[in-house]
Amino acid sequence: MLKTLAIGLGCLLALPALAAAPATVPTNIRLDTSQEPPYQMLVDGQLGGLAVEVVDCIFERLQQPHSIELTSLNRARLNVRQQLAEGFFSAAPDPQSDAYAELSAPLLIEKWYWYARDAQVLNRQPWEGELRIGGVLGSNSLAWLEMRGIKVTQTVSRHEQLVKLLERGRIDLFLADQQVMRSVAADVQPPLHQRFARYTPLGVYFAREFLDQHPGFLKAFNRQVQDCAKPGAPLEEPEQRLLRQLAAHHLQRWGKHPLLLAALQEPRPALEQDSIIALDRQWVAAREQGQSTLLGERIASHPASAYLRQVQQRYAPLFGEIFIADEQGLVVAMSQPTSDYWQGDEAKFLQTRGLAEGEAVIEALSYDASSQSFLVQLHLPLFDAGGRTRLGTLTIGMNIEAVFAQSGP
Repeated sequence: MLKTLAIGLGCLLALPALAAAPATVPTNIRLDTSQEPPYQMLVDGQLGGLAVEVVDCIFERLQQPHSIELTSLNRARLNVRQQLAEGFFSAAPDPQSDAYAELSAPLLIEKWYWYARDAQVLNRQPWEGELRIGGVLGSNSLAWLEMRGIKVTQTVSRHEQLVKLLERGRIDLFLADQQVMRSVAADVQPPLHQRFARYTPLGVYFAREFLDQHPGFLKAFNRQVQDCAKPGAPLEEPEQRLLRQLAAHHLQRWGKHPLLLAALQEPRPALEQDSIIALDRQWVAAREQGQSTLLGERIASHPASAYLRQVQQRYAPLFGEIFIADEQGLVVAMSQPTSDYWQGDEAKFLQTRGLAEGEAVIEALSYDASSQSFLVQLHLPLFDAGGRTRLGTLTIGMNIEAVFAQSGP
């Protein structure tokens, strides 16, 4: 199944010139992918899905025609090695693929669980070798298991077959993405028992030879991810509870440092709405080109920003970004350049106004280009030392993999 992107003249005219890919890129870029709902799937004979939508969006913003060939993931990898395609997706980080291709910034993130019929099985360690583990041929989860030396006793071509093997007692458990299993095992009764394993970013592996010939391409591709990647589903309540606890802990530990409170209380000239919008647009445009504005450089050099950088380094890799904004929503200090300057028009900022000290607004999971990781942003109101006067907002971007990922399956 071949899917070619057609870009109309109106779309081309509407796209900013700064988004364009390097002019030397081939007329058409071919990517291979496998069918795995809901990320890549055929709908009424047309290739679509969550990952396909992100890829199409990125190439449209780059004004770069492309085609997508549907095949197996193993064949897709082979085609890239043999230079029959420029890349393949959706792919998790894989040392074998790293030898001949380079992974893009993450397009989306998978949430992997162990699934079993017997809840007691989930309390045992898969690497002990006694459990019968199933896997899907060519899948990211199978590659991850094999890379860690975990024995897989049964392999099949589809996740539906893994469920059948569980029902027949042929395997004890398997590892799979939650989104995939929601469509595969929605009607299974009684429901399968599950245990969280890890978050896994997925991207496009581009052939190294292609990238060597077009050195600016991957950087241009990655710049578009933040605008094209879909926000993740809201986190489940146990995850939100843990994040709130972490945020409240760090607020008390370093979030009320005198440097931060003083920065929010510094006198600043009042800005009209039009001036704020103009500054924000300049900030965003510079970010998209990998540059910064004089305003951004001044904020980055502030002592409060230096302090936030120290905090981020001290707790690495927990925080992808940290910044504070005043009551207008203007960034005052930041651990690294933020995506935009003005936060005051965003719902997340407005929602903090009614919160008490220590409470937080938690956003859905999303990809952040500035830190090149999947973050959950938490927004907490900041009050003066006496806790009476609200000064602004503390935003903490927590690296979801650092928060929840385990060292083993």
